[in-house]
Amino acid sequence: MMERGWRLELDRMEELCHRLGVAHGGSPNYVHVAGTNGKGSVTAYVQNMLAAQGYVTGAYYSPYVYDLRERVQIGLDSIEKDMFARLMSRIVEVGDAMVETPFGGPTEFEAKTALGFLAWQEAGCEAVGLEVGLGGRLDATNIVDPACSVIVSIGYDHMHILGDTLGAIAREKAGIIKPGRPVVVGDLPEEAWESVSVVAEEKAAPVWKVGRDVVVERDGDSWAVTTPAGRAGGLKPGILGSVQPHNMAVAWAAVEAAGLMRDRMAAARGLEETRLPGRFEVHQHGGRTYVLDGAHNPASAQALVASLRQVFPGQEVGFVVGMLRGHEPGPFLAELAQAAGKCAVVPVNNERRLDPGEVAEAAKPIFGAVESFADVASAAEWLGTSVVVVTGSFYLLGDAKASLTL
Repeated sequence: MMERGWRLELDRMEELCHRLGVAHGGSPNYVHVAGTNGKGSVTAYVQNMLAAQGYVTGAYYSPYVYDLRERVQIGLDSIEKDMFARLMSRIVEVGDAMVETPFGGPTEFEAKTALGFLAWQEAGCEAVGLEVGLGGRLDATNIVDPACSVIVSIGYDHMHILGDTLGAIAREKAGIIKPGRPVVVGDLPEEAWESVSVVAEEKAAPVWKVGRDVVVERDGDSWAVTTPAGRAGGLKPGILGSVQPHNMAVAWAAVEAAGLMRDRMAAARGLEETRLPGRFEVHQHGGRTYVLDGAHNPASAQALVASLRQVFPGQEVGFVVGMLRGHEPGPFLAELAQAAGKCAVVPVNNERRLDPGEVAEAAKPIFGAVESFADVASAAEWLGTSVVVVTGSFYLLGDAKASLTL
């Protein structure tokens, strides 16, 4: 399949899916999730709540962490290898036939997204949590007409594509809002909220906003979420981290706004059982605690530091960092330095990796000690801390697991 790069239209994706027989993503009820940070967690909570309630469900994640097949889920499992191969062969055949048309050949991301649509149709999925890849308005997932749209958070990331202000970034992400369809909005900076609210008003889309229509508060040793549909107590997010009660509340509200909440007790169980690779993922190995987290921008670094302080109070922390091009190392590292004095830099095994030397140069004025290493295991030995945090890119986490044999 010939990759032509990101096209500033959705017509090629629409044509590809029309030829495949899954126009507009097919028939599932979609909960379409955008945001700078937290969209993977929200998608996972939605997926698990739906499955726990007995829906035939699926999910789409971007990016994957350990295995490409993680991107497309059926039930609570990654797509099977034979199904992946069979459906992707069909997509390649159809995509190759488009190369000489005005649309051109589909990109890799468009093909993977179409794979999800085909797989969910074949599996008879009733409802799907669909995570946006990048932005929203022009993302390949944005051909669906969802039961509910979600804007989890807005922060500075991918500014070379999405814009250099929070308002501009928010407008791009708010492009997933559809006419008359409800949208759940997380706790956003005021500038971002103003942009989202304008788009929602233009589309006559009912808005459930965290802090106004959706409230999350302590309920003993658990949490309570109140939405326009009522109050639910005793809720516990299954993913660790200081930001997870917020993300859990966004997901709960999205399932209610989408009209997919038919068994609250089962949905609550689904929340508590939710797990997601690369989100404050904790392992014990060789007498140390390893935290694998895909944070890669300042806002996610802030959340990571808050979570470390909450989960490991008073313990010495060191960071192993590798990053991809398109992310600014300086502001990201400055946030991490609030929690540690040592930073080890490693390369990411990905063609888009940012030069480790550039990351190290950005880290030196910020951390007390900075060194570069070939792999995560060597970096962890140099850090010598009780808690080693591997972060900077989701793609680095797979390297970490291999290096440490976790």
